[in-house]
Amino acid sequence: MPNFTLDDLIEVRIVSSGDDCAMYGFDVHTRGLRLTALHQPPKPAPFDLAEVPDTSLDNADNVPVWLVTPRSIFPGAVAVVRPIGVLNSQDGAAQLRWIVAVPAVDSIFNTTVTIGDLPDEQRQALITQARNGSGEVEIRYEAAAAALDWIHQAKQQTRLDRARQEKKASLQPAWKPLGYLVAGARRANETEPNSDAEYAYHQLPLRFQKYVDEYLAPNERILFAVNRPAMKSALKRSWLSRATLQEGILFVTDQQVSLVAEILPPGTSNIRYGYIAQLAPPERVRSIEVKPIEAQAASFEVTWFSACGPQALTWEFPYGAIDELREAARILSAWQPRPNDQRLRRATPIEPFKIPLHDPAANDPNETLPVVQRLEEAIAREVKSNETILAWALLPAWVERRGYTEAVVATTRRLLRLPDPAANRSTRVMDVNAITSLEFSLSILESYLTVHFFDQGRVRTERIPYPFAAQGFKECLLALRRQMVIL
Repeated sequence: MPNFTLDDLIEVRIVSSGDDCAMYGFDVHTRGLRLTALHQPPKPAPFDLAEVPDTSLDNADNVPVWLVTPRSIFPGAVAVVRPIGVLNSQDGAAQLRWIVAVPAVDSIFNTTVTIGDLPDEQRQALITQARNGSGEVEIRYEAAAAALDWIHQAKQQTRLDRARQEKKASLQPAWKPLGYLVAGARRANETEPNSDAEYAYHQLPLRFQKYVDEYLAPNERILFAVNRPAMKSALKRSWLSRATLQEGILFVTDQQVSLVAEILPPGTSNIRYGYIAQLAPPERVRSIEVKPIEAQAASFEVTWFSACGPQALTWEFPYGAIDELREAARILSAWQPRPNDQRLRRATPIEPFKIPLHDPAANDPNETLPVVQRLEEAIAREVKSNETILAWALLPAWVERRGYTEAVVATTRRLLRLPDPAANRSTRVMDVNAITSLEFSLSILESYLTVHFFDQGRVRTERIPYPFAAQGFKECLLALRRQMVIL
């Protein structure tokens, strides 16, 4: 007699009985089972149809089980069963699979190990059911191990799908306060705001709240922020006047340091014209220096580094913000390299974004299908075996009247500007290791992604304009920002 273990058993829920059976319910008064109905199936079957719970995302497509039993079990009941194999039916390209199982508590099946061990009449009844009236259907058996493996993989995939769904369904970014009344509410919960900068979110002008909503990643935490009002520049001046710097915010988060400045003030129409963000990960900061500029302004000077060389950048603020700038510099200094540094660093790429290559101006998606197919084939040829595509976006031919379409592709190692092969133009490549900082503009006036990278002894700039409604460019920015930390 075979020696079965708990690993050979599974739990199923009966969906439909194959024969007449009694139905019971729990009586709270007598604290016992009460006969509630006699169930008669609309169509008798040589088995009870069951399913393995939690093997699909919404339980609508759970793994099906044909439970062979001499006495039908009423629908809704849960039973412990033992798989004896998988029954496959193949009709041309169409294939169906069912797990065949027997009740674990029924001793008459103790010697039934495979589907072939069932009585001929019972086995033929299963085959007839699988053929469903077609004599052309090919029937094939698999062992019980295949059934257990199927269930294991289905449950694992369901857990992953649910985790992704919960992640996408998260309505509240980690950095965002829960409402106007959160000030002073300190809870031991990491999903709550945890810094003064996060509590000050609702003190921002409404248009800046919208910019922050669009710009920051949902899992980002704001550590410190410094507001800059619109002001005249102390460094950028001509013979007749000084340049105007628009209102902005310096953000120090756990993922980046950036200055987010609006492009134009809203004026009387209250139109949001968008923002420009200059940024890099805090891990790329080589040095920070806060200096007064005369008596009216202060500068926040950051030097970013790459594997090839540095880039210096200066942001101006009113002189009254100098103490706040020094605090921001103090926080950022914690990321700077130390001798014999053994601190943990982020080293995991983001999960690739699944965004189709799409022209936002196309009336019909099929219009761009040929060029998209050519670009996807070219991308597959260009991407190396040691890199993964994290995000991509389509740069239509009508942008700046270039006359040819491009794909902008961010991988774990490079940023590619890959033209349509039909245009007979060369691909532009930027190594993530050489990138010093990034610039991102999202505006109805002008949107672009700019990459600053060190090459041949100096900082070069790659500016990629894109349509305001285009998808994928913000995701390319996020992918590059994350990979700059890892590499």
